[in-house]
Amino acid sequence: MPSDGHADGGGARAWLRRWWRALVSELLATALLVLLGLASLLASEAPLTAPAFAFGFAVLVNVEAFGPASGAHMNPAVTLAALLSGRLAAPAAAAYALAQLAGALLGCGALKLLSPRFTGVAGVTLPGSVGAPAAALVEAALTGALALLCCALWAAHDAARPDPAASVKFGLAVAGLVYAGGPMTGASLNPARSFAPALLQNAFKDHWVYWVGPLGGAAAAALLHRFVLLPPRAPAPRREELPLHDKPDH
Repeated sequence: MPSDGHADGGGARAWLRRWWRALVSELLATALLVLLGLASLLASEAPLTAPAFAFGFAVLVNVEAFGPASGAHMNPAVTLAALLSGRLAAPAAAAYALAQLAGALLGCGALKLLSPRFTGVAGVTLPGSVGAPAAALVEAALTGALALLCCALWAAHDAARPDPAASVKFGLAVAGLVYAGGPMTGASLNPARSFAPALLQNAFKDHWVYWVGPLGGAAAAALLHRFVLLPPRAPAPRREELPLHDKPDH
């Protein structure tokens, strides 16, 4: 992901030169996530295993493929967590979210063109065994857990020694969260994933759940991690505490 320092000059053009590759990465990664994930829902009476593993493995693949370019957020809630944890500036976060929404529409539109089964409310997230307010709380809890994982791995990241299992951790986490919340809410965890089929299928019943829940949960988790869970950095040693190497040993 590009560094978040100030542009060297040139305004919008310089900003685009810095961020265009990351934005294209977010668009493509989100398109693939939505295309492959929603495709698993087209079979009649698809078991929960299908979307859990489809979304989980799509995340794994995309983190490996697109992570170096953009961080592979694929999710406005994850991007909000990055913003609130101080890892992404507001203009870049807004551009990420727009790229993710466009990518979700691209992936969902491609599936709609490819499959005649993608009709009605196919792919649309709706509260299942709980009402809409409870579904929003469930989505907040699920997405908060994902955001906590993101914040923890970001904080532990060492560019010199990157975690080779990071993509597996993300993929398994998403699969497990889909298992946990699928029967209650459809386990969206991602406003872009819910927005695309709702728009293309014109099915907005209880759609607010899949914005308020994930964004609220991600925001709460990011702030919790930043101000409560993240260990404080050790203060830099004062000058008089530094070892002296300017005098010969006796």
